[in-house]
Amino acid sequence: KTVRLWDVNGQPIGQPFVGHDSEVNSVAFSPDGQRIVSGSHDETIRIWDATTGNCLRVISYKLCAGLNITGVTGLTSAQRIALKLMGAIE
Repeated sequence: KTVRLWDVNGQPIGQPFVGHDSEVNSVAFSPDGQRIVSGSHDETIRIWDATTGNCLRVISYKLCAGLNITGVTGLTSAQRIALKLMGAIE
């Protein structure tokens, strides 16, 4: 599947994001705007380079099922967002 970002006028922004096998149900931007995190019904979370549209990492929901991670340190903002989307950290 291809995911596009759109501005408020209905115009596409930047590169398409290609990789999910099903509908995307959530998207978040890192605070610095460099990364985009998307969650999909294909049971994956993908971390993207916001400028190029390249997929940097794929995380399976199944790997994180039932995790309750607290006090995690050393994560990038994109990793923290991905874990929050999965419900693994507060």
